[in-house]
Amino acid sequence: MISTCTAARCAILTALITGVTALAESPAAAPSQSGGATVIRHPQIGVCTHFVFPGWEPDTVVPVLAAAGVSWIRDDISWSSIEKEKGVYAISERNLKWINAVHAAGINIIGIFNYGNKLYAPDNYNPAAYAKAAAWFARETAGKVQVIEVLNEPNNFGFNKHYGSTSWNGLEADGKVSAWVGKYVELLNAAAPAIKEANPQVKVIGLGAAAPTNFRELEMGISPLVDGLVDHPYSPRTSDENVPYSSSPGILKRDGIATADEKGTFASQIRMYREQSATFKGPKEIWLTEFGWATFQEAKAGGLFAGFTPEAQAKYILRRLTEALGLGVSVAMIYDLKDDGPDPYHNEHHYGLVDINLKPKPAYGAVQRYCAAMAACKPKERLEVNIFAVENRPDAYPIVWDGSKLATSGRIKHYAFVDAKNRPVVAIWSSQRAGGDLSPILADVEFVTDLPVAGIQAYNPMTDETSAVRFEQKAGRLLLKKVSIPDSPLILTLE
Repeated sequence: MISTCTAARCAILTALITGVTALAESPAAAPSQSGGATVIRHPQIGVCTHFVFPGWEPDTVVPVLAAAGVSWIRDDISWSSIEKEKGVYAISERNLKWINAVHAAGINIIGIFNYGNKLYAPDNYNPAAYAKAAAWFARETAGKVQVIEVLNEPNNFGFNKHYGSTSWNGLEADGKVSAWVGKYVELLNAAAPAIKEANPQVKVIGLGAAAPTNFRELEMGISPLVDGLVDHPYSPRTSDENVPYSSSPGILKRDGIATADEKGTFASQIRMYREQSATFKGPKEIWLTEFGWATFQEAKAGGLFAGFTPEAQAKYILRRLTEALGLGVSVAMIYDLKDDGPDPYHNEHHYGLVDINLKPKPAYGAVQRYCAAMAACKPKERLEVNIFAVENRPDAYPIVWDGSKLATSGRIKHYAFVDAKNRPVVAIWSSQRAGGDLSPILADVEFVTDLPVAGIQAYNPMTDETSAVRFEQKAGRLLLKKVSIPDSPLILTLE
């Protein structure tokens, strides 16, 4: 039996979904009991939910959520539903029901205080009024809502249009920064101190627009009371290693600012976020409050998002979680828990880990097992790992995005962690397109360490399979020969 960090097993999904009795402790502090099985929750992983939508009934959805192995949800509360008369605040019964049900299940909540309020027309996003209402919400939900996010994607849901722009990246056709970019900074900086005064324990996070906008907003100056910056690193038509913001000529012409390296790697964007925020004394924490891959069927050419197989969705989610955790982000939120509609050709209807009828997709069990396997692991520095892979593997399925090529590297990626017993753990995978027609890459894997190692166990959360790995150890090195590297994370624990 491997440690908690690498050998937690999922119970039969139908039993988990039937009923949940969660412990009262914080999900980060203790496992919960679900349908007679222990569910080990990862303290940094969550899912987005839509409890305001039809079909998202707490009585049926919360048991599925509680069994998923996540510790967070993210859902929105509209400002106009809280304040229907100026200065008079109340939370609807529907919202109270899901907030209380999620809290009772031991899950943390990121509450998006969202949208404008026509009571304050012509300025539907009046900073002082928004801040006052958000502060009331923070006080009223203290202990149940742990984080308040200031708006969701202000470039997509009316905020930009309210200030006379349709720009999604914060840059107008004449090359000037859109007015709404500064207006959002004003709103965030007004809300943060009001929320903190009302409830000092709640965290405040914000930004959440496209990366070029977020970088510009950091430069404008973010209140020191904002705990974390928000990003939504979708990879619309690519695998998880890439985001559509490479510092290549086409993207630079489009955005006017570099937010990732020339290949558009996710890892480089996280690094550059940290550098930008540090330069302008912004938040240290990074919260990835949305990312995902939809399992819909593309019915027409030229769409923004690609349709992925359920297996590829699962693998890309695990790969993105591993990179995010390995790079030290605070929380990583999968979009989303449940499909939002029945249309087979609509991408927004098919991001769920389960379908519209709560039937699990491969991603549900994979995420559940991954959360259990990695719950006690923390990123580890100064562990040298060398990988010698089979050469001449093809670079699979490049696409062109706004004049720039985005493609998987075809290489092997890895991140090092340490478990609760201080044992090295390495998550390793091939970054080829998931579910291709090629066999897994073979590679020799070398660990440079003087630690005495009695054995190495390999665990695959996709297949729930564990195996012992043969190795040679001499002169401060461990060598694993001809390891089959899958296209989803293989978790190696040095015992």
